[in-house]
Amino acid sequence: MEQKEFLKMIEACRRRLNLAGFLKMLLFALCVGAGVGILFQVAAFILPIYYVNLYTVLALLLALPAAGIAAFVKRFNMEQAALAMDRFGFDERIVTAYENLEQEGALITLQREDAMRELRTNRDKIRIPLMPPFNKMLPLLGMLVLMSVLAFIPSVIKERASELHSVKEEAKEKTKELEELVETLEELAQDEQLTPEQQAQMQEMIESLEASLSEYQQAVSSEMLAAASQKLEYKYQNMSNQMSGLAQSLQNGATVSVATVEGMQAMAEQLQKISGQQLAQGSNGSGNQGQNGQNGQGQNGQNGQNGQNGQGNGQNGQGGQNGQGGNGQDGQGNGSGQDGQGSGNSGDGDGSGSSRGTGSSNTEHDYVSIPNAIADSGNLTGNAGTHDDSDFFRAQNGLSWEGMHISHEAVIGSYEQNAYEGIAAGKYPSGMEEVIKEYFASFNSR
Repeated sequence: MEQKEFLKMIEACRRRLNLAGFLKMLLFALCVGAGVGILFQVAAFILPIYYVNLYTVLALLLALPAAGIAAFVKRFNMEQAALAMDRFGFDERIVTAYENLEQEGALITLQREDAMRELRTNRDKIRIPLMPPFNKMLPLLGMLVLMSVLAFIPSVIKERASELHSVKEEAKEKTKELEELVETLEELAQDEQLTPEQQAQMQEMIESLEASLSEYQQAVSSEMLAAASQKLEYKYQNMSNQMSGLAQSLQNGATVSVATVEGMQAMAEQLQKISGQQLAQGSNGSGNQGQNGQNGQGQNGQNGQNGQNGQGNGQNGQGGQNGQGGNGQDGQGNGSGQDGQGSGNSGDGDGSGSSRGTGSSNTEHDYVSIPNAIADSGNLTGNAGTHDDSDFFRAQNGLSWEGMHISHEAVIGSYEQNAYEGIAAGKYPSGMEEVIKEYFASFNSR
């Protein structure tokens, strides 16, 4: 009975020693974790680390299992606990009695009884503190405060990290979307009943989407992401129309399987839906620019006529189209050139051209003239009536040519189509797509 009580007291002391050892190890591990967290926070001022706060918290949380493992390796056994108890004034009575616990003999029995008697009498002398001293906890508190302060200090690099994270997340979503679309197109293009022209059209769509996929994968800024989104928006609109037309032609011809036709129709609807969502998101952006600087602005002119992209001042005068007004009487001048500025006053007047403006004219210009002469450049597109030499003469409003007359809406529409095809093909520098779109949108708003 006495031995049982004796072992129970040693076991209680051992548990307390092990708990105190764990807390000591935990303090050390937390100091190491806080140091690592401070290094992460300092690095966040140099490198764009978006999850720096998460890494800091993880460094602190890892201190707990690390301290537990270290405390388990260095845990106290019963003999070490008995020796620790002897340090409180028992002069190795307890450890000696524990070592001879299984032994018998008169001397051993007397020593054991003496140890137990001393332990019962002076048990309160055994004081094993659990928490480390406060002066050893101060460094940890200081490191935690420093780490918290660094975490809340704003910086340009941290903002850049947030931007990169947003770009990567959005690019990741668009990449997944494009990969699914490319996979669907490849499956539809495998139909053997498609003609070579139809397969080539499908392959062109696949390559176009793969180009956008590469742009999203390489996007490292919001500007690059916006440029890729603008191109993709036009591609979706264009491809939706192409898929609808292709599905309709295949349905009428009945040369392919019903599944292929239905798949094309479904994909056309999907592309139209995605395009509509992107358009709705993009409508909140800034896209309002003044239209001053286009088609000339007449200032202080009475009964004056100003040409496109010109600016004129005068009384009863006429400014040359796109040009520079010359000397004339009664403010009358003819000019040539582009983006000009004409001015005239009653009497002899001088005119000079520069800059662009917005303007108006009393004379209607509802068509443009296509010269009969054909340029040698292969970059020009369009149709001409004949190959005869064109004749021109100087009229009241500038140079006029004989030729085929078509409406300016048709010409602008042709240029607009070529421009949007260039956007889809990525021919223009990044950031110019929106400028081109706004330029042609200004014609439609008139």
